[in-house]
Amino acid sequence: MAPPTPLPQTGTTSDEPAEVLREFVEAWSGENFETMYGLIARRSRELYPLQRFINQYTEAHSVIRFAGVNHTLGALSYQGRTAILDYDIVIDSPTFGAISDEGRVMRLIDENGWKIAWSSMDIFAGLSNRARLTERADFPPRANIYDRSGKSLAVEAGEVHSLYLIKQDMPDVEDCLRTLAEATLQQISSLRGLFANYLGETRFHVAEMDPERYARYRERLTADCAITRTDSPFSKVLTYPSRSYYGHGIATHLVGYVGAVPADELERWQARGRSAGDLVGRAGIEAAYEDMLAGRPQRYLRIIEAGGTVIRELAGAAGSPPSDVTLTIDRDLQEITAQTLADAVSYAVPNWGGITAGGAIVALDVNSGAVLALASYPSFDPHIFNPDTLYNIGNAILRLDRDIRQPFVNKALAEQYTPGSVYKIVTTLAAASEGIWAPNDIFECGYIWQGAEYGDSERRRTDWRLLDGLDPTGPVTMPEALAASCNPFFYEMGGRMYREDPLMQVRYAELLGFGAPTGLAGLGIEAAGNVAPPREPAAAINNAIGQGEVAVTVVQMAQLTALIANGGRLYQPYVVSHTGRAGEAGYALVNEPTLLSDLALDDEALAVLRAGMCLATTNRELGTAEWVFRGAPYLVCGKTGTAETLGNPHAWFVAYYPHENPEIAFAGVMAQSREGSEVVAPMIRRILDVYFGHPVAAFPERWLEPYTPVRSQQQALAEYLAEAN
Repeated sequence: MAPPTPLPQTGTTSDEPAEVLREFVEAWSGENFETMYGLIARRSRELYPLQRFINQYTEAHSVIRFAGVNHTLGALSYQGRTAILDYDIVIDSPTFGAISDEGRVMRLIDENGWKIAWSSMDIFAGLSNRARLTERADFPPRANIYDRSGKSLAVEAGEVHSLYLIKQDMPDVEDCLRTLAEATLQQISSLRGLFANYLGETRFHVAEMDPERYARYRERLTADCAITRTDSPFSKVLTYPSRSYYGHGIATHLVGYVGAVPADELERWQARGRSAGDLVGRAGIEAAYEDMLAGRPQRYLRIIEAGGTVIRELAGAAGSPPSDVTLTIDRDLQEITAQTLADAVSYAVPNWGGITAGGAIVALDVNSGAVLALASYPSFDPHIFNPDTLYNIGNAILRLDRDIRQPFVNKALAEQYTPGSVYKIVTTLAAASEGIWAPNDIFECGYIWQGAEYGDSERRRTDWRLLDGLDPTGPVTMPEALAASCNPFFYEMGGRMYREDPLMQVRYAELLGFGAPTGLAGLGIEAAGNVAPPREPAAAINNAIGQGEVAVTVVQMAQLTALIANGGRLYQPYVVSHTGRAGEAGYALVNEPTLLSDLALDDEALAVLRAGMCLATTNRELGTAEWVFRGAPYLVCGKTGTAETLGNPHAWFVAYYPHENPEIAFAGVMAQSREGSEVVAPMIRRILDVYFGHPVAAFPERWLEPYTPVRSQQQALAEYLAEAN
């Protein structure tokens, strides 16, 4: 039998009961429970072993969110060897403020020094073995999130439609897969994997939708998937009230989602007045503006008997009303952008859609920095984290966690990518501004460039046209070199700039906002990108075409495109406009256009950039994206990019619209796919067509062809030299 646990050493032997009380309260304030225990009488220690004593305080403290205690002495009287001390206490709580408990009485016994005859009622009068300390919180309804025009993005107490399937009821499984992929923004292959888990006669849950999107797809869901609403409890459409997100996935990385307080974050949330089980913002705007959207609940601190009888009302905490949050987002543009990404990947599954690691498209207001759309692919339904959901939460989250495309990552902001040829905008601006090359001077753009005179350690470098089997570009001016994305011209610029000043290219990149976060707030972690100074000429030459050590985010590329379009004004990107409602109490302007810097860029250099970007979409002989925008009833100016990686290339396209008095800047990437003109440029065309109500150009038919790997520069060069010999 183990020896009994020794009792803590007794504390003071003071002849003054008030001094014992003072020591006890000081130890209590510091939550030094063993010191407190050493000050209580022998009989109390027999009734309340140390761990039980500690547990009673820690449990009470967790409810109160204890932050300290003070006391005030009253009258002192003696009855033989017992001292009776009147006193008041005030307990500090971040939730309830100062909790005053007056008229308390403490009995102390002389045991060769005064000891406290302690019971649980010395925590609070009325607290006993048959009663407990409880907190009740009355939460106001969570506020809503709106777009710039007051259209809802997240609505409290809205409706959610939960959809179920039975495969054997479908007229054609493939037709259903295509309809569901479009309606839910999921990839067909992901849905096919879900279908494979169930037998033909099994009814299973497939998705949730807001009422507007369900209404739009109701007829197709009925015709293609036999998803119909009935009065039966086994209806394939069940509707229930909950927080509802417009599009259920069109803006998850931006708006965010709510979920129960995670167990491993409980202490942090308790410090903010929250309890286990409370619904809180877990990502995006829902998390960043939690205090605004949730408000503060009315809270009550009570001692309650086991039967529910309230013994004491100890304290209350007044609440504050929640406030709506209005974003700069254009909901229509956001939905079109998210839909385009999802539709493009599903359509291109036979080709690059089956191998891509995902991507993002961002649209900024050229003249303010306001984010008009920010879509990351793949997305997911924000409702999977809400306990109200009819999803199997564990399975849904596990499936997303296992997706190698990392759906939870905001690829517009948190990921950085090699930019490839879209970075030639930076190189062009630097070379033109510094007089490295005159805008109208001719450069002969061939297949091969040799830079030994600039110290290049590579014997030969190639043009991208060699990879694609196209004729050499031939003689070009600086704007034409940008439109044609002539690699040799930009190798030449990289070598010349390094020879004149090794840091010239880096200075311009940093001036334009690269190498540091943009400061777009409210959307979580933001990558900084990379524009490290080149250590040798070869690195500078590589960087000049957006390869090597250069890395950027999609938001940074959108910011660059916007400042080229507006004449060199670098605006702070922002996504939250205001909280509350204009003209009502609680309204607060959160952001407005902030000019970080008027870069005073060289007018001639800007003209070169704009001319080259407009030629890229209009010049049939030179423009890398001309075929994409051929026949469009508008003129958009842009730049394609194809970044070599260890795997498949990253496809890029940036653009501003319209070409005169530009309003919107776009930037997009699709990682591990194909060339930028093949992949992202057609997506931007689709977004513009739909948003502005023009005839919608079809996606390229080549997306339906089997995927053939894009050759690397080294492979193309080796094949070229082998043929030449």
